[in-house]
Amino acid sequence: MPARRRGAAVGGWVALGLAWLFALRPGPAPEIPAGVHGLPPWAEVGSATGARAGAGEPAPVPPPPRLTAAAAILMDWETGQVLYEKNATQKRPPASTTKVLTAILALERARLDDVVTISSRAARVPGSSMYVRAGETYTLQELLYGLLLHSGNDAAVAIAEHVAGSVEAFAQLMNEKARAIGARSSHFLNPHGLHQPGHYSTAYDLALITRYALENPVFAEIVRQRHAEILVGEETRALRNTNRLLWMYEGADGVKTGTTSAAGACLIASATQSDPDSFLPQKLVTVVLDADGRWRDSIRLLEWGFTNFRLARVARAGEVIGYLPVAGGLDPWVPIVPRRDLAAAVPRAERGRLSVRVDLPPRIRAPVAAGQVLGRATVLPPGPSAGRPVDLVAGQPVGRATWATYLARALLPWLRWSAAR
Repeated sequence: MPARRRGAAVGGWVALGLAWLFALRPGPAPEIPAGVHGLPPWAEVGSATGARAGAGEPAPVPPPPRLTAAAAILMDWETGQVLYEKNATQKRPPASTTKVLTAILALERARLDDVVTISSRAARVPGSSMYVRAGETYTLQELLYGLLLHSGNDAAVAIAEHVAGSVEAFAQLMNEKARAIGARSSHFLNPHGLHQPGHYSTAYDLALITRYALENPVFAEIVRQRHAEILVGEETRALRNTNRLLWMYEGADGVKTGTTSAAGACLIASATQSDPDSFLPQKLVTVVLDADGRWRDSIRLLEWGFTNFRLARVARAGEVIGYLPVAGGLDPWVPIVPRRDLAAAVPRAERGRLSVRVDLPPRIRAPVAAGQVLGRATVLPPGPSAGRPVDLVAGQPVGRATWATYLARALLPWLRWSAAR
């Protein structure tokens, strides 16, 4: 064998040996192009647990309106910030506002086109009704309209029996779901809200449940409707929403009334308006419990909120805000994106820059799935109230590097050298 060919063969075997050594060692530490995580200046890296609020005092806000409600809350829907509260953690009977949680479970555990046969128990339940009869059949979607627009207790029981087999089993699901949402001061015993000792919630918990429910597009579409029609046999039955705020307040788009002698007059309301400065939509959620003037209380709270607070956005959902190193990956880093908008409700006169508390590990090991949770971010507006944490997720997948990957990386310089000769 000529010396030149022998040399090339030896070089090839040496390269293969080096490649094998590379295959047995971990991948090189990745290099991040900008900063530790390539994060923008507004990001403050650290633990989001117990995150402090933004530095400094917020701009002054006029005092909130006086209300007739025994308990009330005003929450920014996008961020979960509490803008006003009155006895918001006081446990009280929730009446038919219970049905928001009933609808969530129906939408998540059944199909809209499911056919539901009405039982005698459902047909006999007292109180507000969509007037079903035992043996009749309805789609789940029709029952949801009867539940949320006409506040049908009969529809609530029919839905509970269809989803869980019984009202009692459904109540267990309600409590599990409430805890998962974060509504930990509530306890539900039935799907309709008729008074029952031990069945209670709070204004804060109901706001959390409603905030979650409004993320479901089907729920949001139903509760904004003033009227609906369903077909019962050959008869068309009209349903009118019990939420008069849909007619009374511009931008009102939900959600549920409730009235019993024990609970008093209750209302969960939502409204969306365009910000006059940024023209971005802002949604507010109010809850008033045991209110002599539930419509007036809700309108006053919404007006006060829209007039005095604006939604300031730092980054939009899906926008790349930085990069996280990936150990042992086909790519050395993964883009970080927020699952929801990073935003805060701030006093309208406030013009200071927002900061964001970011909780991220120093690196993550491959493989990484698109949408995998990497950490959390909390927007810190001036003042004592911080927004609820937002998940930071992977913007794209990163596969795991294998021995073949390292072999190819090791051989590449030699192949380039050989090709150049």
